[in-house]
Amino acid sequence: MNKHFAIVAAAALTLGGVSVTWAQDKDLSDKTKDAASDVRAKTAETVGVGSADQASQEQSKHAEAIHDVMAQVAEAAMTKDGLDDIAERFVDADRNRLGENKDALKNDDALNGKIQELSDAWKAKYGSEFDIKDEDKTYNLAFAQITEGEQGSARTASDKISGDANKTGDAASASGKVGGVGADASVNTDTGTAKVNVDNNTGVDKPNSNAADANRNDAGRNMATVHIAASHGLPALDVPFIHEAGGWKIDLPDSVDANKFKANVAAALNDISMKKDQWPADADEAYRHVTHRVLAALLDKSPDAASGAAAQ
Repeated sequence: MNKHFAIVAAAALTLGGVSVTWAQDKDLSDKTKDAASDVRAKTAETVGVGSADQASQEQSKHAEAIHDVMAQVAEAAMTKDGLDDIAERFVDADRNRLGENKDALKNDDALNGKIQELSDAWKAKYGSEFDIKDEDKTYNLAFAQITEGEQGSARTASDKISGDANKTGDAASASGKVGGVGADASVNTDTGTAKVNVDNNTGVDKPNSNAADANRNDAGRNMATVHIAASHGLPALDVPFIHEAGGWKIDLPDSVDANKFKANVAAALNDISMKKDQWPADADEAYRHVTHRVLAALLDKSPDAASGAAAQ
């Protein structure tokens, strides 16, 4: 009887030891995760300190959404008949201006032929289609840094800002003619997303005088700047973004009309094609190169790192 009791007691002690060990391991694991999170956050807050891939998603509240737009523009540029898809990523005023010449927003055979050539070369080198799957990893801090803020109240990239000027609690709402789309909309400040009643859409050819394009620089509007470092033989570039009802949009120079937009994109793709023998071995680095060159074209900037002047 005593022997049986001793065996049971020993087993309980052993299991207790396992439980203690498991608890200690779990506690240590949690502390390690917390420490790693702190390091990632500090890396993100210290601008320009390194190239930690995942740190880029922590640098501002809406970094992920802005990175998505950058990737969408690059992918559309490398897609047949993608010009109008690129234009959808511009602020309402720019879409209205480019929409005055819809024919220029259509890819011609020459442009689509160049895109096919690029697509074939890309797949041959990297073994896949041009598809940026992890935007935050691709657009790391070594490549691009984001500064967010409201117009008239700039903030650093590490600051947390609301998703719209009119904030009530954790959500902001906007109604009537919002973001230039002439639609009823509500905006969630935590996600930066919006729900739009498309049935009330005025359309690109009917700009409304009360829309965001008429007062996009008013104090309180959410804005961001993506600073792309000089790289890939290209000069440094600042890409302005404005938050509208449909999300974050690129703000083009007013001098860019539909014809210039199309010509600049075609020139960028020609440049990329001419340098395909120099494409980097790493696909992410190649994605950065294409994104950098296309964004420079959209902003009417020269690819000449020495001049940094507007394209002619």
